Amino acid sequence: MRSRSTWFTVHRWLGVGLGLWFALVGLSGAILVFEDPIDAWLNPRLLTTNSRGAHLSAQTIVERADAVYPLGLVEKIRFPAADGDVYRLTMRVKPRRVGAERIEATFDPVSGTFLGARSLESLGIAPPDILRTLYEFHRNVLLGNAGSNIVGIAGLLLLTSAITGFVLAAPRTRAALKRIVWINPRTSATRIAYDFHRSTGIVFAVTLLLATLTGATLVYVNYVRDLVSVFSKVAPFPIVPWQQQSTHEPLQLDRVIADVRQRFPEHSLLEVHGSPRQIAGHLYYLKKPGDVHRLGDTIAWINPLSGEMMVERSPRTRTAGEGFMHWLFPLHSGTAFGMPGMIAMSATGGAPLLMVLTGLWVWLRKRRGERISRDRQIARLQLGRSTTATLR
Repeated sequence: MRSRSTWFTVHRWLGVGLGLWFALVGLSGAILVFEDPIDAWLNPRLLTTNSRGAHLSAQTIVERADAVYPLGLVEKIRFPAADGDVYRLTMRVKPRRVGAERIEATFDPVSGTFLGARSLESLGIAPPDILRTLYEFHRNVLLGNAGSNIVGIAGLLLLTSAITGFVLAAPRTRAALKRIVWINPRTSATRIAYDFHRSTGIVFAVTLLLATLTGATLVYVNYVRDLVSVFSKVAPFPIVPWQQQSTHEPLQLDRVIADVRQRFPEHSLLEVHGSPRQIAGHLYYLKKPGDVHRLGDTIAWINPLSGEMMVERSPRTRTAGEGFMHWLFPLHSGTAFGMPGMIAMSATGGAPLLMVLTGLWVWLRKRRGERISRDRQIARLQLGRSTTATLR
């Protein structure tokens, strides 16, 4: 009983002290699971198009971007994945000047028309900024690197809350096992709230534990990578030997893309990270049906001077440690299990809000009941003393 009381105390005060945080981080995560469709719905003029037909090449789109931003530097190209999608280019505007700003510029893939741009550094609740703001809140409470530590510690506390709640709710008899997710609508409101609290925790126990554990791991991903490397090597991407080849011009982007697609004919090219003007290595993210990661399970590290593929990270080449690191985000976001997994993780994000509300209701009602019981006991004692004094 003493051990159970300790578990209950820890669970109760974690919920009371950090309940609002648990609810907000859960809700933000629930929305971010479906970030891309929500973003497109909020910003249709920027992120969608009605154009249909053959897509212009990436090189052509980069040239259009150079025309719009003559001093801009392309850092990432996101390809249209389906009809209605657009080219999305991450750019650093006026990179050689103080206060250079990173933006996302979008282009119609058929006509090449410049659709617009939004800042990747400003935060706010306007449609172009709100999901980025939500992501930064989910990642670091809008406090930068210092906030990441707060999120990591809070994530571990949320994991503790989930574990203590599961221990308390775990059935100890066969009869209790049958009622593990039972809600009796004919009892008091407090009992119904308690049943909702317990049942929600039991139903989402596995996904809550998975979300909190992977979330805390992603916050401290560099430390985790170092730890994993002790058991299975997680190799960094190599540095392109540009010093020896500094007089060479980078190959045409379309030529490199064609070579990559020829190497991976079953894959769709989703993103390229790295400026076409620079000779540092470029990352090509490729995806085929069945991949668990949002950007695909295959990454090709290409030397833009020679077109040589320096590293391939894919299921056939990853070490056990690299595979472990690769699976962290798909497990956290639910993409590891396709659409059912994403729905489950989104629902899991909403579960803390329900559990916080029902838990606080039960706690406040219990405190009120204890106070009323204590007042009544004091009143009975005073009445008893008064009666005794009268009889004397």
